Amino acid sequence: MIPTRGAVRSAALAGALLLAACADRPPPPPEFSADRAWSHLVGQVAFGARFAGAPGHRRQLAWLVEELEFRADTVLRQEFTVTDSAGKALKMTSLVARFRPELADRVLLVANRDTRRRADGSPEPLDRKFPVPGANLNASGVAVLMEMAELFRRQPPPVGVDLLLTDGDDYSREVQMRGTRHFIRSMPGYRPRYAVVLQAVADVHAAFPMDSVSAASAAGPARRMWDAARALRYDSVFVARTTPAAPNQGPVLAAAGIPTVVVADREYGPLNERWHAADDLPRYLSKATLGVVGRTLAATVYAETPAEAR
Repeated sequence: MIPTRGAVRSAALAGALLLAACADRPPPPPEFSADRAWSHLVGQVAFGARFAGAPGHRRQLAWLVEELEFRADTVLRQEFTVTDSAGKALKMTSLVARFRPELADRVLLVANRDTRRRADGSPEPLDRKFPVPGANLNASGVAVLMEMAELFRRQPPPVGVDLLLTDGDDYSREVQMRGTRHFIRSMPGYRPRYAVVLQAVADVHAAFPMDSVSAASAAGPARRMWDAARALRYDSVFVARTTPAAPNQGPVLAAAGIPTVVVADREYGPLNERWHAADDLPRYLSKATLGVVGRTLAATVYAETPAEAR
């Protein structure tokens, strides 16, 4: 049977619509490597304690700079000095790695690079004299962002992206959020579409509820991120419940007018006994969890619509 001219036109129109739909759909993100992210986590712990003044802190900084300068378009050092409760001056350095810096439309991804000087969360009093190894707090978030940097190198994101690795946000109970506050002061008028904060993102039994900062300051981006996790079948990790804000960079950024999504595990070990503890070690963590977080984050960022297409 010879198709009619109308049938041919209908088929051609359907094909054109299908091609247009495919053209409008963003390409999938590159594959996030949980293995590479895990090696970044373990490597940071191998540097030793990473609080200001420790040898491991300097070694980690040198590694971060080398890796990011290879991958990012621009790497900025934000150096500042903090005085601790004993009057000691602490030299600190946060890093900002910029991808597609020519674009005004940007997304900010944040993780804390330093570790607590004393394991003041350890249940064993004797352990509180020692530094925190910092596998989950805070090597895990840095590990995910270092692998994101590799993805952005291989396939530039549809919008500008800044990675902020803060220093001085977790030095002690008295010295907190100094790197984030310094970043805000150093970049007046900086207004990304939104920020994503990663904290403690590698526990074997991780669960990420949506906190009140995310719901109040960045409801749209937060919903898109949790929807991305659901589409990837990670809804048992990105769970459908809300919690109060945690003491991390999220409230500080939101207070500065930056819509902020917080991805943070709120319970680390039985009764949270590994939080800021001497027992914060890789053996309690999972590369699979790093993969869940990284793939969800990549799906969210690569689904962003460029400004000219809005």
